[in-house]
Amino acid sequence: MFDDTSMEVLTLAGSGYTCAQIVMIMGLRVMGRENPDLVRAMSSLAMGASHGSLCGALTGGLCLMGLHLGKGLEFERPILAAKLPLGALVKWFIQDELKGLTAPTCRAIFEAGGQKLDLESSTPTAACAELVSRSFAKALSLIAEHGLDPSQGRDLE
Repeated sequence: MFDDTSMEVLTLAGSGYTCAQIVMIMGLRVMGRENPDLVRAMSSLAMGASHGSLCGALTGGLCLMGLHLGKGLEFERPILAAKLPLGALVKWFIQDELKGLTAPTCRAIFEAGGQKLDLESSTPTAACAELVSRSFAKALSLIAEHGLDPSQGRDLE
């Protein structure tokens, strides 16, 4: 049974977005924003950067956190302790989500599920939807735990 977030993930996947793009689109929607350039850039992370490497649910979550915590304008300063929540997301992903897998990669996740990774296809599977949904929720919670409101984002100017 899929919750509302997972259904949104599946809808976006059905529109051709990748796991990392989906996390970013949903994060931007929480802020009431759109950023097609950023969403396009996120496509480079599809299927573990087209190599079966790091899972897009994880890299998308890290990028969403960076959107809130990182430096984006010349006069800005990054949130100083950004490495703490980023590390917390990676640790959670590996320990709680991947339970026993050797690496947080698309290839390892697909193989553990008895599927062959198709690097030609960048569309997330239904099995990925839950992982993307939980990674999105965890990234938002870590942003909030760091004292930021995920619905606000950083100033655009």
